[in-house]
Amino acid sequence: MTERPINQFNFSLENEEGELVVTGNISGESEVPSFDDLKFEAVIALLNSIDKKNFSEVEKKHLFEQYINEIEDTLTEIKIHDQFQGEIK
Repeated sequence: MTERPINQFNFSLENEEGELVVTGNISGESEVPSFDDLKFEAVIALLNSIDKKNFSEVEKKHLFEQYINEIEDTLTEIKIHDQFQGEIK
């Protein structure tokens, strides 16, 4: 039995002022160049951990809608282009 290596992908997001907003590390098995399958798995796992009610509880429902719109826009662009690196807003 051949073991596949555990791959790691580090990411970070900065705002327009260059300040760090979020950073993270994804690790797991990947079968696709640039670990794109692993990235999808991480996105799905993170999305499944979000509760809309948490935004309502702190009167930030507009943030939920903003994030949902950005995700939908990004998915639309990913589907259109064979190669896509989105613009960070």
